[in-house]
Order: sequence, then C-alpha cells, then structure tokens
Amino acid sequence: MRARNLAIRPQALRGVALAGLLLTVALPLSAANAAKMSAADACMAQESSPEERLAGCTAMLAKPNASKREKMIGYCNRGYALTDLGKYGRVIADSNAAIKLDPKEPCGYLNRGRAFFYTRDIERAIADYTHVIKLDPGYHEAFANRGAAYHERREFARAMHEYDIAIRIEPNVAMYYRDRANSRSNLGEYSQAIDDLARAIELDPKDVDLYFRRGGMSVQVGSLDAAIADFTKAISMEPNEPRFLRARERAYEKKGEAALARADYEQALRIESERFRKMLRSENTSAPRR
Repeated sequence: MRARNLAIRPQALRGVALAGLLLTVALPLSAANAAKMSAADACMAQESSPEERLAGCTAMLAKPNASKREKMIGYCNRGYALTDLGKYGRVIADSNAAIKLDPKEPCGYLNRGRAFFYTRDIERAIADYTHVIKLDPGYHEAFANRGAAYHERREFARAMHEYDIAIRIEPNVAMYYRDRANSRSNLGEYSQAIDDLARAIELDPKDVDLYFRRGGMSVQVGSLDAAIADFTKAISMEPNEPRFLRARERAYEKKGEAALARADYEQALRIESERFRKMLRSENTSAPRR
C-alpha cells in the first residue's frame, strides 16, 4: 500500500474505529478552487465533501477512456463517499466492482467491510477485514476495524488484541486509543482505559468527547477531582451541552459538594428547557393550518 503512495484517512463510526481508504491528492480547497476542480480532483482531494467526491468519482468512472487505475480510484473513493452518505447498498456494489477489477487491492474489501458493519452483518465485515490483513499485514486500519467488529460482538478481549496491533503499527491515531479504552472499560480495566484516553487526548486535544469519557472512567475508580476537571474542560469547550453538566453534577454529588451539584443541575435544566421550547416553537411554526 505505502509503496504505491496511497493516502489513508481514518473515519469513526459510533465510537469505534472504522477506517476507509481514500486515494488522495494534496489539494487545498478554497471556495474558488472547488469551483475549478476537475472530476479527478474532486474525487481525490482530501477536503472534498461526500457530495463533491461522489460527483467527481462518478464523472471519472464515466470517462470512456478511463484507465484501470482511474477506475480503481473512482470505485474506492466513491465507495468512501457513499459510506459517508449512508448508501450502503451502493458501497457494496462499488466494492464488488473494485474487487473484480483488482482482487489484490485492499480498498474494495475494506469499504465493503465497513458497509457490512453499518448494516449489522458483522460476520461478513470480519471476513472482509481479515482478507485485507492477508493482502497487507501492515494495514492498521483493517486491524482497528476488525477490533470494532469484535467489540460489537462483545468480544472485548479480542477487540483489545486487534487495537494493540493497530497501535503497534501506527501509534499516532487517537481513535485507536479511544476505542481500546472502550473495550478496556467493558472489562472493568478502568485505570488502563484512563491511560489510553490520556494518550488519545495528547493526539487530539480538541475532541471534547475524550474528556467526557475520561471523566466517566475517573468516576469509576473514585478519582472525583480528576473527573470534575475533565467534565469542567468539556463544559468549557461546549458550555451548552447538558450531558457534561449532568456528569459533573453527579461527580459533585459523590464528593459531597451539594451547592455545586445543584448549580450544575439548574444550568442543565435551563438549557434543556430552552431546547424543548425551541422545538415546540419550531413544530408550531411548521404545522399546517386547518
């Protein structure tokens, strides 16, 4: 894979790592650039939206003189875009076409495995990820994806083993540590999960969910001050998210800080009440008059 200069972009799914292959070009995308992009650029540019990528790859595939390599890129990247758009049947169709075109190229199996995962066909997802690993034993995304599938089957020890391998191959992907922490927590290994989340935060300090998760793990081991610090950080990043306030409220309650817990309770209640009022206003505005 790396010898052929393929760029890999990971993608997350429901809190677990599900990476998809993206054959990319380093193309900065301003609004002006986007308007002038060729179909190939739109298909391959890292910053293309799923809709732009879908249109660009479709145009590439429609070229009467498209080379085998162009077709492979078109099927792989269109499958990636279609996954983002939730069109899993079409992902499977494009993946099958890519596999038929070149059965030794991993991207068709990886994209198809992701589509199977999304459609709850876990066994076939695992089979496709395993095939990717046979083709390329250094393909860390396939190990992480297979770990996600084992996690979904509640085989947490097997999932952790897959994440261990993915991290050994590529130690700088935050989601791998986050997802291994999920599996560790399901096995009651909260201290080790906290360590994994700390590493994930080092790699991706702007991911608010990582602080929220680590705070929850710290509550489990009785480290209430650490939990409160993480929940406070999450609140500073997203002050209008009531679940962060609710989490800190519970931590304050456990610590015996009744006044601080009450303040978080009231703030969360205000936010939730305002959201509910906005929802009612929106429904009343959009309701047809009789």
